[in-house]
Amino acid sequence: MSEEKSHQPIEGSALRAFAGSFASGIVVLTTRDTAGTAFGLTMNAVSSLCVEPPQFLACIAKTAATLGPVLESKVFALNILAENQESISNTFASKGDDKFANIDTHDGVLGVPLIDGALGHAEFRLVDTHESGDHVIVIGEAVSSSVEDSAPLVYFRGKYAKI
Repeated sequence: MSEEKSHQPIEGSALRAFAGSFASGIVVLTTRDTAGTAFGLTMNAVSSLCVEPPQFLACIAKTAATLGPVLESKVFALNILAENQESISNTFASKGDDKFANIDTHDGVLGVPLIDGALGHAEFRLVDTHESGDHVIVIGEAVSSSVEDSAPLVYFRGKYAKI
């Protein structure tokens, strides 16, 4: 007879160290609430989900001010930052009322702000959500995308990096 082993979850700091060892691009998720106010946050917890239909997922903290407007408006954009946009990443990673004050943007086809100079943009219609722990996984179907020929802003072990 085999003995059943108990496996406890690792500490958050150990998970952050593991996740930090995965080099990732930096994305600013943007949206508008139904009153037209722009919201956004810096994140790297995004992933391509499938090609047919064209879907991406983003994991948003339940405490993030941007989550409510995404769920309300049912549209969002992912802006992949270029290597010269570190200050934009820092702006959207901070707490503040008007993160868009000094950021050049233009509206996409869904009316969400797209960050000028970004390496790429894609706009999504919200098609599904899943709650998991302290985050909500939002799944969007892409309705537009564009890519520029520039280098990405990368995050690795708690610092910006170049590739």
